[in-house]
Amino acid sequence: HLSCPRTHVPCRDGTECVAQEYMCDGEKDCADGSDEDGCAQLCDTPGRSCSSYPCGLGACLNASLVCDGQQDCADGSDEGGNCSVPCQRSCTHLCYPSPQGPRCWCNPGYRLAEDGLSCMDIDECTERGEGACSQTCLNAAGSYSCGCLPGYLLEPDGRICKLTGPEPMLLVAVQSELLSYGLRSGREEVLLATDKDHVVFSLDYDLVERKVFWMDLATESIRWQSFDLGKKGTLVKGVRSDCIAVDWLGRNLYWTDGAAGQVLATRLGAAWRGIPEYTVVMDGDLDRPHSLVLQPLAGLLYWSEVGNHPRLMEATMDGSRRHVLLAQGLGWPTALALDLPTWRIFWLDEKLGSVGSAHLDGTSVKVLQLGWVQSPFAAAVCEGQLYWSERKAWSVQQVDKVSGKNRTVLLKRHRQPHGLQLCPMVAMLTCAVLAGTNGCAKSNGGCAHLCLPNP
Repeated sequence: HLSCPRTHVPCRDGTECVAQEYMCDGEKDCADGSDEDGCAQLCDTPGRSCSSYPCGLGACLNASLVCDGQQDCADGSDEGGNCSVPCQRSCTHLCYPSPQGPRCWCNPGYRLAEDGLSCMDIDECTERGEGACSQTCLNAAGSYSCGCLPGYLLEPDGRICKLTGPEPMLLVAVQSELLSYGLRSGREEVLLATDKDHVVFSLDYDLVERKVFWMDLATESIRWQSFDLGKKGTLVKGVRSDCIAVDWLGRNLYWTDGAAGQVLATRLGAAWRGIPEYTVVMDGDLDRPHSLVLQPLAGLLYWSEVGNHPRLMEATMDGSRRHVLLAQGLGWPTALALDLPTWRIFWLDEKLGSVGSAHLDGTSVKVLQLGWVQSPFAAAVCEGQLYWSERKAWSVQQVDKVSGKNRTVLLKRHRQPHGLQLCPMVAMLTCAVLAGTNGCAKSNGGCAHLCLPNP
């Protein structure tokens, strides 16, 4: 017997579950197509308000076809009765005859109020949620409109916001190489290649000094290389981490140590001199911290824990004001990504094979079960797409971040991909239009050594 999550429904053949949002959306998601059966005339389908006449068998009929002398409902319930009674009701919008007597109807974008006479505006921004607009949504009487943040342009569909300016890029670590991938052109370029016995694991980018930092498992060190000058070096040795993250504004680098149950940090300008120069930001009650993402302007960090009690956490960058964002419905959230234009955090769950997202206050949780999520390592969000590295499939993939549909394999190699980051141009643009503070941004916060932000 197939058991589906609360947010999913079973297909008729009982072999799989699909998200409720997939029902009657015009695409067959069940193998047997049962998620689209009988949808053409259903009244209560997602995103559709039935202001038409309900037939006795659950179908919907356009109001203009009721009482027109022809039986359009399969059971004939659209004719006869009180069809001949004239419309003399004080309807706000429209009045049509029906077998039950005259009825009021509403124009598109409105629904009939409880008094049966007046019409109320439908707030599409609230009811459709993320599906209405990719960034900002403004409700209007009988309609709504989408808007974009500075640096983005609204597409002809009136819903999706696209970046202006240079082509957005992905930085991808594939075994011993670091690649760039153009999200518009699909152009690939090798940016750096290390020794073949070294693995470029987790990575991040400092957009101020144009340096890439990565975790080198072979030497248990965090290394860096400059794109402009070709210089390279070692930041710190004697560490093992699944995830590193750069605070380009406060000039620090953070990493997780799952085995030790710690989050640590060091200065971006540190140089290895034989003595470790880093500090433990958090420890004690962390249950195998794994993925880590930063919000530098706000001075906040987010991380996932994949131990006995998996959860998503938030804290200020000095490790204080720690609190749980989400502790329910998680298996093994191994990849995190922030989508600041929509103020959401995304995660991919290796154990549950799912993609989830929530507002940065932990509300409005949405989870989609996707069979192709098997071993995600790192993730990024750009415009309307979610990107992630898939180790078992040796690929980098993308899906629509709202629906989980339109999966595309962008890169496929005979080597495992690991770290993945959005191009720094995108990060810079997003940070430029979103307000926030980072106490370490100016003069290192007045500190002689390491400054950890506490907004």
